[in-house]
Amino acid sequence: MAAKKIYQRKLIWVLLILAIPISIYSYYLIRSPIPTFRNSISRILRLWNIESKILIVNKRPVQIYEGGKKNSETVILLHGFGGNALLTWMRIMPALTKKYHVIAPDLLASNFLTLNPYRYSIQSEADLVLAIMNQLKIEQASFVGLSVGGWTSLLITLSHPEMVNKLILIESAGTKTEVPEIASLILTDRNAAKKFLQLLFYNPPPLPGFVLDQMVLSSTRVRPVYMRILKYFLKNSEPYLVDQWLRSIEKPTLIIHGREDQVI
Repeated sequence: MAAKKIYQRKLIWVLLILAIPISIYSYYLIRSPIPTFRNSISRILRLWNIESKILIVNKRPVQIYEGGKKNSETVILLHGFGGNALLTWMRIMPALTKKYHVIAPDLLASNFLTLNPYRYSIQSEADLVLAIMNQLKIEQASFVGLSVGGWTSLLITLSHPEMVNKLILIESAGTKTEVPEIASLILTDRNAAKKFLQLLFYNPPPLPGFVLDQMVLSSTRVRPVYMRILKYFLKNSEPYLVDQWLRSIEKPTLIIHGREDQVI
């Protein structure tokens, strides 16, 4: 009986000790859900030796995620417009680093609030990636590009084919197509945020209300700047549409398109 009481006391103390960090984490998660979530994922990725680094590229800080053995084949992961490397590639990076040297940079579009809309184009993204490769002394890589990341990969392949090993294009932009309605980023309330997620994901993540509210607040705050950047990005990038040059690409290429995709 005495042993049982001692066990119960120890259990209570263990639960109390666990409750403190959980309570602190919950506080920050509710107060600032998106940054807290990103920080948590970054810590988890370190378990796979995937490190977050800041490079100064053309006097501009650029966040990259790097993992895997540096003497292995390099794979560069390029996200889409308005996304970022962490949230786009967090589930695939641990698998890839088992075999490849993986680089996942935040493209300029991930920090669109800092961009000059009149000078920004898809060529700006290609120049950034080439500068990162030069700084990290990467002579050749295979590219996995999603949406605008695919367009960036295509431009690099066309202008510097010697630097490209293989291509994987996922829902790639870069040809003459209509801009999806989802790009307007109109999130007026929780229902609109849920609809947005249903368009983006086949199985949308079950996000709590306070996260949906943060999405609405963030999109409302940045939408005027975002729409101006998007408008000039499309205008400035039109000369770089690759329709007429696609046949000249001789690199092994895998094209992936989602059967359930409701956007592209």
